[in-house]
Amino acid sequence: MLRFGLYTSLIFAIIFYIDTNKFFWFQLVSGFIFGMIVGVLEELTNSRKFISFSLPLQYFLRISGFLFILSIVVVTPMLFYKNLSEINFEVIITHFKERRIMSILISATLVTISVSTYFQIEKLVGKNMLSNYLRGRYRKPKKEIRVFLFMDLKSSTTLSEKLGNETYYSFLNDAIYDMSQAIMETRAEIYQYVGDEIVFTWTLDKGITNNNCLRLYEKISEKLVNRKAYYLKNYGYQPQFKAAIHAGIVLAAEIGHIKKDIVYSGDVLNVTARMESLCNKYNAEILISKSLFNLLERKHEIIYEDLGQMTLKGKDEKLELIKIHPSDSSYHKERKELDKALKGN
Repeated sequence: MLRFGLYTSLIFAIIFYIDTNKFFWFQLVSGFIFGMIVGVLEELTNSRKFISFSLPLQYFLRISGFLFILSIVVVTPMLFYKNLSEINFEVIITHFKERRIMSILISATLVTISVSTYFQIEKLVGKNMLSNYLRGRYRKPKKEIRVFLFMDLKSSTTLSEKLGNETYYSFLNDAIYDMSQAIMETRAEIYQYVGDEIVFTWTLDKGITNNNCLRLYEKISEKLVNRKAYYLKNYGYQPQFKAAIHAGIVLAAEIGHIKKDIVYSGDVLNVTARMESLCNKYNAEILISKSLFNLLERKHEIIYEDLGQMTLKGKDEKLELIKIHPSDSSYHKERKELDKALKGN
């Protein structure tokens, strides 16, 4: 909503400056307030049910709602300088036809469509991906240290067979939709969807700050547990995921011509995928490389097991792995109770 306000404020200021060759702070303030109103409308129409509509229908409903709100804003001042008995349909239409009012309406509509379109494109390619495209950050390949989280739906094959393809993907979509808040709070980027697997990424500093790479999984799990009744009622199953987290050097580059994408290539991706395949073997919800675990904050608050060095499939070098026990796990609760009892004694 704040971003809606800021973007709209800037565009309004540019439009009015081109029109009047003057700049007023009032333009920025009114543009910001207007953008916030549009942001509220955007937020209200961001429900799971609404986004299942076709894109043209979504636009039509949003613009209709916006025009309704704008009409109320335009008509309201008339109530203060005209008697209610003087106001009728013809008076309102005449008011709308005034050049000043018409100019505001057209400008506001164009600004709303522009900002809304930008956000729709951002949702399609990802917030950070879009900004990187616009800045041309990866036109030339660039080395980065990145954190990757591979998260895979447990028992996906069984679920797909029992639910059927359409219901299964509706189930998966609902789960991904419920992840949205956690993704934004932990500043994660969705790198790609691979079937029922989701790959998240951060630059190293963002990934380890506040333990974002670990908190993302825990926040998602907490949200899905809170929504357990919904999933059991609609699908008969609750979505559960396993995850692996690792960090390393990648080469980031913009690739493609007809369809562009920003891709990361490096051994860290292969290693993280192989780490995830070990979750079932060690009955683990989350596995994290020890090298990355050592960089996390407040490690004393995390319940974990050091699994030691592992030889990953297709790799000669060994990797030290840590098994994390999420805060909602029975093991975590038992350890907390034991620690409390020992401290009491």
